[in-house]
Formats: sequence, structure tokens, C-alpha cells
Amino acid sequence: MPTDSLPCFREETSSRQLFHSRFDCSPFPFDHLLHCSELFRFDALLALAKRVAGKQNRWYVEQGDTLPQRGWQPSATGRGLAESLEGIAENHSLVMLKRVNEEPEYGELLRRMIEELSDLTGIDVRSRYRDGLFTVLITSPLRVTPYHIDGEVTLLMQMHGRKSVYIFDGDDREVLPSAELEEFWSGNIYATRYKQDLQNRAWRFELAPGVGVTTPVAFPHWVQNGPEISISVSMNFKRVSDDRADAYRVNHHLRKLGMHPQEPGKHIAIDHAKGEIYRGARWVKKSLDHLHLPSSHHEAGLTA
Repeated sequence: MPTDSLPCFREETSSRQLFHSRFDCSPFPFDHLLHCSELFRFDALLALAKRVAGKQNRWYVEQGDTLPQRGWQPSATGRGLAESLEGIAENHSLVMLKRVNEEPEYGELLRRMIEELSDLTGIDVRSRYRDGLFTVLITSPLRVTPYHIDGEVTLLMQMHGRKSVYIFDGDDREVLPSAELEEFWSGNIYATRYKQDLQNRAWRFELAPGVGVTTPVAFPHWVQNGPEISISVSMNFKRVSDDRADAYRVNHHLRKLGMHPQEPGKHIAIDHAKGEIYRGARWVKKSLDHLHLPSSHHEAGLTA
């Protein structure tokens, strides 16, 4: 069914209430219609993979056994993108097609989804968030996507197969200690550690075709795929401004100077001040980079 003949989200009163009150605050399930689109059929995705195989940073393949606590395990198998995708039923792999919205037909779909999402949430998504993108994830049967956090708000939508998604409260400092957040926001994407004894604190969401789940920024999660090949689409946005994340970045540099800064989240005004400092330093660095001045002239350190 052509995508231009359908809305992307199912419009229901209960869904609108959830998007209004909980978007980027706590996880919740929702219904969508993308699974009806020809763009996400396996043959269409295989053709897309062949188009982007030679483009830099447009795909990622990971193969082998995984567990929630193992983290990302990129493997050098020698297999190309198309070969990995063609054998996805047996090769225990995760294939990511990244930034597929750079292809015209997927870019138009993302544009429409942003309009619908703005209506559902009651906010102007384009002014509140930036760098909207689509990632398609094709996963072998029974494979685990390891425990991690993302720096974007995510809408994960199921196209084919089933999977269980376990999402943890990113504001629970036993689940996600401040030290791990500081590492993450300072550039270590592997900073989070899975804690088996806290697994019972996770929300569990069962995804099937036409069902999605939202994950707020920096909420830990891991995924257990079902017995079939899974095809999912991840729609992601970065916050335009995030005082708490920037406060963690400033704290990281203050700590390297021997200081003991206050944990973000305690005082909004302090977090905001640190955020302004970080964003100001980043602007100065970008300006100096544009002028090609020597790096020794840059603001020291506040731009990780």
C-alpha cells in the first residue's frame, strides 16, 4: 500500500493523551501504520541496502552471540552488507541501515511523520528537537540487542516479526548512576552497565507489526528478538537544548581539574548555568574552527 495514502500514526484519543503527557518523559506503547508500507518490505530494504552499501557511515553489521550485558560487539566477518542481509535468517546478525531518510522516499515519509508527531504531542517538534532521522534494524531470530542508552528520544516501530523491549527508568540512580551518565554525555557511548539484579525494574513492551514504543532520552534499554526475522524502524531526535546533559559534560571537565561539582538534577538554575557555559564554549570553538585558528587558542576543554 503506498505510504502517501495513509497516516503514519493511528489517531485515537488515548494515544493523543499519552503523546501529550508522556512524550520524552516516560516510555509508552502506541499504534502506527508503517508496517503497511511497501518501503519496509524485505525486498525493498534489500534493494536499499545495495544502493547504500558503498556509502560511508550508512550501515552497520554485527554478528555473533550477544547478551544484555555484553555491549556492542562489532565483528570482522568479511561479509558485505547485502550478503549479511540475505543470510539474516541464519547468521545471528543485526543489520542497521542508517540515515535512510537521506533517500528521497524515506525523507518524505519522515517529514510527514514529524508533522503528525507535532500534532500528537502538541509541540513543534522541529523547534524542540533537531537531526531527525530514520534507522532500519533487521535482526536475526532470537538475537539480543544489548543494554545501552541513546542520546536521542526514540520511537521504535515494528514492521515484521516480534520482539520484547525492556526499558528502565533513566531517572533511577541505582539503575543509571550519575557517574555512568557523566561518562556517556562526555563521549563514552559504552558507559552504561547492565545490572541483572535490577532487571525487575524494567518496563516490558511486546512489539508486533503496527505497534511501537517511545523511549525518552537516556533511558536504558535492551531488546530480545522473537523467533522470526525482525524488521523495525527507529525514528530519533536530539533535543535542541538539554541543560542536564550539558551540565554532566561541564562536570566531567571540572572533575578533571580536581573539583567536586554538584550532581545535575538537584538545582535547575545551576544546571541551566552550566548548560549556558557549555553551549557558549561550543559556539566559540566552532567559530574558531571556522576561522582555522590554532587549537591552542580554543576554549580549554568544555567541548567534548
